[in-house]
Amino acid sequence: MSVVVLFGFGIGLGVFLIGRGLIPAPAPIAASLRRLERIGESVHSRRASIDATSRVPAIRRRLAELLVGRLGRRVESDLVVMECAPERFAIEKLSTALALGAVVVVLALVLGAAGAPMPSGFTVILVMCALAGGFVTPDLTLRSHAATRRTAFRHALSSYLDLVNVLLAGGAGIETSLEAAAQAGDGWAFIELRHALLRARAVRQSPWESFAELGERIGVDELAEIAASVKLAGEQGARIKMSLSAKAAAMRARQLASVEAAAQAATERMGIPTVLMFIGFIVLLGYPAMQQIVRTL
Repeated sequence: MSVVVLFGFGIGLGVFLIGRGLIPAPAPIAASLRRLERIGESVHSRRASIDATSRVPAIRRRLAELLVGRLGRRVESDLVVMECAPERFAIEKLSTALALGAVVVVLALVLGAAGAPMPSGFTVILVMCALAGGFVTPDLTLRSHAATRRTAFRHALSSYLDLVNVLLAGGAGIETSLEAAAQAGDGWAFIELRHALLRARAVRQSPWESFAELGERIGVDELAEIAASVKLAGEQGARIKMSLSAKAAAMRARQLASVEAAAQAATERMGIPTVLMFIGFIVLLGYPAMQQIVRTL
């Protein structure tokens, strides 16, 4: 009876997912507004998207297209940080899930051929768990890599603010300081800052608005704070040098605190094997004594 219930649950879940895939996902308001602004896509990202989808079968590409709109805002932000096409990531999720599910099926077939078959209900549960684990694993990996890259972006952003402060102290204007400081680095963070300034010039937009959009797109809140400060200086003539210097110092202090916290956490993790060995040693010594006590009782 339990096997019938499990198969019925699997069939119902499959029908629900197929129906969910056939119904198009509603487009978020923010995405619709960005599309109406007609901010173009770079040639590099467009080619990467085409290359990611041109080398896969039509069925997987169709499934990936259905999955792209349902990845979630956080995953899409992580994909922007990692410069990965959503179609490619969706295909990776599907491929990982199918691969793990196939491994469980092959294992069940091998055990059945060896004369020790697994129960059918247990096999179905293992297959479903493997599919779910394979579907979620790329999200965890992407989140970890994106967090590391955001940390590197914040380090570069503090250096960028220091360069802007130096140029402002030399008598340069705000926009000139922003553009000249962005030309000083070659890393991913400086490239994104240059692209944001270039996009601002192309669409006749203020640099601080472009910085705010960049911070929202890649999930770095410090860019929105800097954009607010630069906007205040550009529109109301407020003094910006001390504000940017304070923000750069605060970012460096926060980064130093996070590095120290990570080092302390690593130190604590290094003590875990010693504690486990001590517990095992105590159990090894205490087991004969406990066995003798139990026998006397």
